[in-house]
Amino acid sequence: MCLLDSSGRALGAGMLLGESTVLTCAHVVQAAGAEALSGGQVLVRFVGLPGMPEAQAGVRPGCWVPPEEDGRGDIALLDLAEAFPHVPGAPLVRLGAVRDRVVHTYGFPHPHRHGVWVNDAELAGPAGAAGEWIQLNSKLPGERVRRGFSGAGVIDKATGAVLGMVVTEYTDERAGLAYLIPVEVIARHVPEVARWVGEPPRPSAGPLVVLLGNGDPAHLDRFLAQVRRERRVAGPAGAGDRLTAIVDATGKTADEVAEHVSAGISTEEVTTALAAHPEDVAVAVTGIDAARAPEEVLTGAVKPLMDKGATVLAQFGGPDSPGLRLARRWESERNAHRLARLALLVEMVEYEEDRTRQLAGRLGARAAVPGRSADLRLRLGALRSAGERIDPGRVRRALAVTERDAETAWRELGVLHTDLVPRARRHDELHGRLRGYNAKATAAGLMEDEELAELYRPAMETLTTRPDEPEAAAGLVERYVRAVRRRLEGA
Repeated sequence: MCLLDSSGRALGAGMLLGESTVLTCAHVVQAAGAEALSGGQVLVRFVGLPGMPEAQAGVRPGCWVPPEEDGRGDIALLDLAEAFPHVPGAPLVRLGAVRDRVVHTYGFPHPHRHGVWVNDAELAGPAGAAGEWIQLNSKLPGERVRRGFSGAGVIDKATGAVLGMVVTEYTDERAGLAYLIPVEVIARHVPEVARWVGEPPRPSAGPLVVLLGNGDPAHLDRFLAQVRRERRVAGPAGAGDRLTAIVDATGKTADEVAEHVSAGISTEEVTTALAAHPEDVAVAVTGIDAARAPEEVLTGAVKPLMDKGATVLAQFGGPDSPGLRLARRWESERNAHRLARLALLVEMVEYEEDRTRQLAGRLGARAAVPGRSADLRLRLGALRSAGERIDPGRVRRALAVTERDAETAWRELGVLHTDLVPRARRHDELHGRLRGYNAKATAAGLMEDEELAELYRPAMETLTTRPDEPEAAAGLVERYVRAVRRRLEGA
């Protein structure tokens, strides 16, 4: 709706909240003059509703927050002289995270007496004193948010919800900058507004295709939950998932999407992770079908991240999307590469199992070796036979679990082998020492020496019956060695 002064000049915009309540900026009312601030009325005209009469409105007591010197505040609720119960009110929602939301708004800049739209503007992030505003970037060339839009609702393109109210412009026409007051700030200044704040409607959920590098399934589950909560939000996630960027591709080119992705993962920590540990980096690109060139976004922004090994989630509008088919093909190709890697990993498990079992065999049955390679080989065969018959997403998930199990088995076998090696070495060392000194005693004619025989037998028996506990025989071997030396020196 448009707010007018007594001469019919447009002052700015406003939003009908419910039947007879209008939300606008305080400075719009101030522009009507002192009369409006001292119990007088401003004129309100409904827009887009033919046949609706103009109505008078005055400031509601207790709901006047004039702008402070730094710009904070600037909110007013008006009471219409008559109610309009059949006119739907603005669906206000709290904004939450803000970066890169695509929005539109409708205002009344001169000379557009009946108003004009600004489409595909973007929210850039918090701004203004105490961070109470959100920066709004209009796309240039084209209509931009400027004087005459104050009080206008800022509508989320993805959901149709009203996220805030235009409060001011940046007067440089070349910049295309303006600012809005988000709903949560409005409700904080004027608590009565909270009664009209509801849950945001959600955009229809198109199919989600996850394109993985070597992403961890647990990390991915957290990531998917976040994307479902904040479908159109971009920027770093919370502390638990800080290596994540979410970008809305709606209306963007491939270069613009890539730029937004880079901005979302440009911290030194994440950049280092992308280079050294790409599996720790997760990126979502939503609204691909609404991009300026969807397939270019896929090939120019999504595929390069996949090729680096990052986890990438892409959201499409429907099952017949050409981009979805392309992404499915990439996913199948990535699955084929992962199958080859898994086959190598299973071979590594088999090799580690064999050599660890051989080493354990030398040290006795008590050093048990887990046998997991047979199960992994069966699972590998099942995944290979799946081919095109099974959704590549299901294959990918099964691959991730099997990879994790194979890597766990390989690591555990490595730990066991590493533990067995020094024991085998020590056993061989003691056994060789015992046999060597026994050979010296035999060569010196001490084969029938009863004392030496009494020392030799328990040492050899311990090495034979408890090979995995070489230190249990160490003292016995040393007693025999010392006794042989004494005999040889005495001879």
